[in-house]
Order: sequence, then C-alpha cells, then structure tokens
Amino acid sequence: MRKLANIFEFFKSTLAINLTVCAIPVFLAGYDYFFIYFLSLGFLLSIGYKELYRKNEYLFYSNNGISKIQLLVSSYILTFFSTIVLGLILFLIKQLS
Repeated sequence: MRKLANIFEFFKSTLAINLTVCAIPVFLAGYDYFFIYFLSLGFLLSIGYKELYRKNEYLFYSNNGISKIQLLVSSYILTFFSTIVLGLILFLIKQLS
C-alpha cells in the first residue's frame, strides 16, 4: 500500500508539468490536441524536468523499494487512464450539450 501511495505521489508531481505543457495546444487548437500532447510530449517533458532538476527524488523512491522503471511505467499507465477518464467526461459533456 505504501508503494502505491509513493507511486501516486510521483504521478501527481509529473501531472502539474504535463498539464501546463498541454494547456498551450488547448488554447491554440482546441481539445482534440490535448490528448495527443498529454500522452506524449507533456509526459516526456515532465519526466525530462524530473531528470534534470529533481534527480535526488529518485533516491527517496529507491529507498522505498521502487525502481525508476517502475515509477516511469506506473506513471505512464496512470496518465493513460487519466486520459481515458477525461476523454469520457468531455465526450459526455459534449453529448449532453
């Protein structure tokens, strides 16, 4: 349970950067491009930011028995499911309007 909580904290820390990067295409081109950027460029830039400026945080996760690969794969899976849920919500909102 503690590992899952730590993985979720890592995901939340990448989410802020990812959403910031993805806000630009939403303002310029609409919601259609949001999902593409959220799953690709936004995620990669947030991981790149972590690699450059927050390297010491990986030591915390390593001490808790979570490898870097586990963090990245789990975070991407959570990003993917978040995209699906957000897409369904936006689809339902468009259908109800």
